[in-house]
Amino acid sequence: MRQALLLLVATLVGVTFAAPGFAQDKAPDADALIREITIIGDDGKQPVKPLPKIGIVPSLSSDRFDVTLHSVVPRDIDLSGEFEVLPDDKAPDGVYLSDAKVDVKAWKDVGAEAVVKVTGKTRPDGKAELRGEAFLVDVGDKAVYDKTIVVDGNVDTVRFESHRISDALIGALTGTPSAFTSQMSFVLKVGKQRQVYVMDSDGHDPHLISDRDLVALSPAFGKDHELFYAASRNRGAYKVYQHGKTGPLKVSPRGSVYGLAFNSDKSEVAIAIAQGLGINIFRGPDLFHLKKAADAELALEPTWSPTGKLAYSAAGKWSQQIWVEGKAVSPGGLSAASPTYCRHPDGIRLIYMAGWNDNFDLITTGETGGGSLRITAGRGRNTYPACSPDGRLVAFFSTRTTGEGPGLYIMRIDGRRPKKISTLMGEDLTWSRLPDQKSRR
Repeated sequence: MRQALLLLVATLVGVTFAAPGFAQDKAPDADALIREITIIGDDGKQPVKPLPKIGIVPSLSSDRFDVTLHSVVPRDIDLSGEFEVLPDDKAPDGVYLSDAKVDVKAWKDVGAEAVVKVTGKTRPDGKAELRGEAFLVDVGDKAVYDKTIVVDGNVDTVRFESHRISDALIGALTGTPSAFTSQMSFVLKVGKQRQVYVMDSDGHDPHLISDRDLVALSPAFGKDHELFYAASRNRGAYKVYQHGKTGPLKVSPRGSVYGLAFNSDKSEVAIAIAQGLGINIFRGPDLFHLKKAADAELALEPTWSPTGKLAYSAAGKWSQQIWVEGKAVSPGGLSAASPTYCRHPDGIRLIYMAGWNDNFDLITTGETGGGSLRITAGRGRNTYPACSPDGRLVAFFSTRTTGEGPGLYIMRIDGRRPKKISTLMGEDLTWSRLPDQKSRR
């Protein structure tokens, strides 16, 4: 029981380590194990294929909705990792008028392969009209994509809905829409409390969701973007809460809940429930019809692959490992936690954090393991990965002191182009697309 409690407490406070009683012989050298995993990330040692250059038409319009749109879309395109965005000072002369025709030849002369133009304006009825156009310089001056949406004339609404323009433009240029019309949720330590926060995908507007007197963990977005999480009040058992509802939800079987996750179409939920001296994973169509899905000494952090496979972290011979459908897929001897799945256009990838003591990196494998690659290069403690809804990006917290310093980063799942979006350092990160009909609040 002491071993399980040690690992449980370690997970709840964001530290993972091997429980002494697990080892039957000498554990492998964790530092050697992590060094043996090939680094493919942004370490400056491998050639990087150049990204297509994209020009974004600047604007001097004073319309507040145009200003807001221009503050969002160029940053989204840069954060997507799909393009090299040309700086404004590289723009050809005469492009600053919002109603000017896009001179694709002039953009081509400065190196652009594609051009994006976005315009926002206030309509007579007070609503905001947002428009995005995409041009390919080898096609001509006629837009290959043109999208207009009309939204409520509120700056906060316009800011968030501008992400829909970004998603559509990136989709038009790459074949796969991006997922910036989405939100992240995570747990933030505030004094002795652990509270659930939600913020926009670009780091904008982090705000508290859980009650201040709760010790919370494992937020998860359900159907229609409802947010669930586990939490304890007055040092009691961890129960499941839903944002916007009063009091905990009923869960069967009963027990303290230490993690929950919904599958890709939200038709099933998986929950880590403490029973007796252990913690096991249960799954079912809802919180009240659950059946045991894993038989492990300490099973935590359930997550689902896009094809319905169930992954989780659980006690191994020497340390906590990542398991998929009952099979350990992370190296024995490395402490591993926080599995997540990316449905990348090139194939499904499992990503988790692994390391020892204060050194953790992000590891990527196939859907059921195999072919481990390291996508961070030992820059501090890199933890709690979460995949973007389009599967092309991974978000994570990092204590790195180089580059942009510690905070919340997003990067391509090949480890390239990490970009800091927030100075906040949290745990239990998750990322979910916002449905078209859903308000961001």
